[in-house]
Amino acid sequence: MKKINRFSLYVTNAVALRRCIAGKSPYALSIDLERNPNYVGNIEDPNRPDQYNSADYPSIAKEVECELNDITPPDDWEVSNSHEKVDKEIVSLSDAFFVEKVLEGIRASRHAAKLKSLEELYRHLSPKNANEKEVIKSVWEEYVRRHA
Repeated sequence: MKKINRFSLYVTNAVALRRCIAGKSPYALSIDLERNPNYVGNIEDPNRPDQYNSADYPSIAKEVECELNDITPPDDWEVSNSHEKVDKEIVSLSDAFFVEKVLEGIRASRHAAKLKSLEELYRHLSPKNANEKEVIKSVWEEYVRRHA
């Protein structure tokens, strides 16, 4: 696992959340940003040091259907020394807590209809593997019970 500064980690994870809510794969977001097809995937890879360029933040926010302040830390966030590095722990659809946040975000977005069926949700989220599909299914089933 690589190390990056806390600010970059915050932005990377916030973009991953908003990207999932918007229903964009890393590839699709990369293309929408007119970047290399692996741009977002490389940034979200914990074994690579890649980070978003701050000049891209406005375009990223537009493409993931949010405001700039939705992908950057709040004003009262504790600022770290820019040279202080932390483990690049990236959120993913294999984490039930993250999936719950994604579903809540989808529910509050224009994509809420995607929550009506598991197949629609799979198409929206584009899970990478069977583990992600299983976590999504488990969280979705509980989510549907609570919000029925």
